[in-house]
Amino acid sequence: MPAALKPYRDDELRNLRGDDQQGPYEAHDRVYRYDVYNDLGDSRQILGGSKEFPYPRRCRTGRKLSQPASAAGAEHLRAAGRAVRASQEVGLPGLLAQGAGRWHRAGHPHLRRPLPRRVRLLRRHPQALRGWHQAAQHPGPRGGAQALPAPARQGPHPHGRRLPPQAPQAAKSMDDRRRVRKGDSRRRQPAPKSSLDPSQYGDHTSTITEAQIGSSLEGLTVQQAVSSNRLYILDHHDHMMPYLVRLNNLDDTFLYATRTLLFLKGDGTLAPVAIELSTPLLQGGLTTAKSTVYTPASTGVEAWIWQLAKAYVCVNDYGYHQLVSHWLNTHAVMEPFIIATNRQLSVTHPVHKLLHPHYRDTMNINSRARELLVSAGGIIELTVFQRKYAMEMSSVTYKDWNFNEQALPDDLIKRAWRCATHLARTRCGCYLRTTLTRWMGSLSGPPSSSG
Repeated sequence: MPAALKPYRDDELRNLRGDDQQGPYEAHDRVYRYDVYNDLGDSRQILGGSKEFPYPRRCRTGRKLSQPASAAGAEHLRAAGRAVRASQEVGLPGLLAQGAGRWHRAGHPHLRRPLPRRVRLLRRHPQALRGWHQAAQHPGPRGGAQALPAPARQGPHPHGRRLPPQAPQAAKSMDDRRRVRKGDSRRRQPAPKSSLDPSQYGDHTSTITEAQIGSSLEGLTVQQAVSSNRLYILDHHDHMMPYLVRLNNLDDTFLYATRTLLFLKGDGTLAPVAIELSTPLLQGGLTTAKSTVYTPASTGVEAWIWQLAKAYVCVNDYGYHQLVSHWLNTHAVMEPFIIATNRQLSVTHPVHKLLHPHYRDTMNINSRARELLVSAGGIIELTVFQRKYAMEMSSVTYKDWNFNEQALPDDLIKRAWRCATHLARTRCGCYLRTTLTRWMGSLSGPPSSSG
């Protein structure tokens, strides 16, 4: 950069850092400072700045740590939320805001009761199944799923989804749908272990046995299915169990900690073969688990019990996807990098130009999300069964987030996909990483003789 322009660059960066401006800020201010999540509502835990509830930093609005509870205060909150840097604002997609309330109103009341109670009812009164058949044909309020755009109607098939004929590609496809989540990994042990502290929770090893799933493995043993990359687990046990007592004490809410085993069949279908539903059991100062395992059935009452078990898994999976895979891992963790880039790198810096397209609109979406989606009483609390504990639970999950595990190939190794180099997406991703690494190395020039 020409020497004559450097003072202007330094002044610009000083204005963007805003270290001498305490706020509150106006819409025209361009200040990038770090702050905690103190704008979710008075009744919600402040996230970030503590070991108990860590969270990625958000961009500061200049407001104090107390949250106004009045209507006027709420309007001030919205105005502060809109004081997003002008260069970041483009627009907010409206599908979630429009559809979430509709999905919430369409929720089936049977999912808010313990499964054993439903099981006893169905076994005692099989004629009740007629109501389920009628409900399955009902379009729901305002047209239900048919009122949504086509992409939003592409949900999981109740009996497994047929995938491309190449078995590894099918497994990868399922992994893509689950995104980068802690529970998605290949089965390494006959029974899934738990990472919960034994001194508080006792033994939470899974109760699923090989005898229960053996008939669904197409003649393979569990070890053979694992070795051939055909047995997978969707584990929503450990992150749910510590909160289940509080969650199930909420009105009209009943949840399970779940573990689901999925088998890649010879016809290219990835289908569930066992579901473990667990509830907390207080014994001698320990929060142990009372678990029941359900396996597939296609006829009679048992078939509907299997459908209900899958519904409880979907409830956990939806909440985890929205709170962790989507909001936390995709949106929230990016905001500190956007702040750091604008605080430390001039717009004339080549790395700033490289990163800017990837940041576009993220700050605006995150700000609107704190106002409408993840705030107290917001759309997320209305549509996920974690309710008022939703964001707090995502904070606990964030404790295990590791920056070094987000890039290739470490991300693949963490999810046991290191051997999947024959997959197109894996191969292209690793090739792109190698190319970018070499290109960035060429920008810095050859290493010095002393280094």
